[in-house]
Amino acid sequence: MPLAEQKHPLHILLIDDNHDHAKILRWAFQQNGGQHNITYYDDGVAALEFLTSGLSEVGSFPDLIFLDLNLPRIDGREVLRRLKVSEKTKGIPVIVISSSDREEDIRRAYELGASSYVSKSVILQEFGTVVRTFHDYWSKIARLPSRK
Repeated sequence: MPLAEQKHPLHILLIDDNHDHAKILRWAFQQNGGQHNITYYDDGVAALEFLTSGLSEVGSFPDLIFLDLNLPRIDGREVLRRLKVSEKTKGIPVIVISSSDREEDIRRAYELGASSYVSKSVILQEFGTVVRTFHDYWSKIARLPSRK
């Protein structure tokens, strides 16, 4: 049975201080996933301000967040903690992307509410396959609530 057709482009929030990694992920999503709306921030403070600045009045919340752990100003762990205690953002799936393969980082991310933890080395080595898998899962298989 074929995967369901995508009903709408995903609104993805990408939070990563490495601009090269962000460019690669954006390019890979465009190549594999079509017309997704990707909003990018390179630090946790700016991303949190975006999510708490009356976003519901001007548009919709992201369907999905890709979050690096090692960010300037506020690290990804604190961003994740704040996302998961906020009524407005706690239901948004967060995929942690990190260069760390340390067990304590992986465990802590899940304890804080991450939906998934993916090593950047896997993404960068096989970004086409990985991003296509993300795209297929989150836009065709998983059911996401409306973010309006």
